[in-house]
Amino acid sequence: MTTVRGQETREKIMEAAIRVIAEETIEGLSTRKVSGIAEVNLAAIHYHHRSKDGMLIDLSRYILNNYVLPRLEPLIDAGKQPADLIKDLYNEVLKIYSERSDIMISLVYLWLHGMKNKRIREILINARADFYDRVERALGSSMSTRRAAKVSRRMLTYIAGKIMEMSVDGETPDEREIEDMAKLLS
Repeated sequence: MTTVRGQETREKIMEAAIRVIAEETIEGLSTRKVSGIAEVNLAAIHYHHRSKDGMLIDLSRYILNNYVLPRLEPLIDAGKQPADLIKDLYNEVLKIYSERSDIMISLVYLWLHGMKNKRIREILINARADFYDRVERALGSSMSTRRAAKVSRRMLTYIAGKIMEMSVDGETPDEREIEDMAKLLS
């Protein structure tokens, strides 16, 4: 059982790791650097996460469960028209990016790091598959199951690509581009 103080320490560590990754990439991340930014002792990081890889695995879950999924899942509604669902999800991703670009940048780096770390890859792939399924079921109320599967995968692939693009050039799409994308995908 985690104490309130232990939970606060864990969150400070996760937020510090997000900051370091967004500023310096995963290669710049070290437990020592995170402990300094989080203002916790190095032993606390090892107690909560065991290692840098353990911290990255926990960070994958932390970002998904605290920042991404709670904002996107409520938008998935079977009654929405496909173009509206796509626009709503895309706009929410843009809001997350504009409020906390460090979150989205860290998620991109974690995705890339998942090529080397099997556990991170599993966490992110499983979250993506669950999200595909939920979007596909919502879209299935207004199109065939096969088409809904294609649209959900294309939409999420497009959104992931845009996140990577925004992480590199910092430019967000305008409303017209969002409208065009929603029409194209739906």
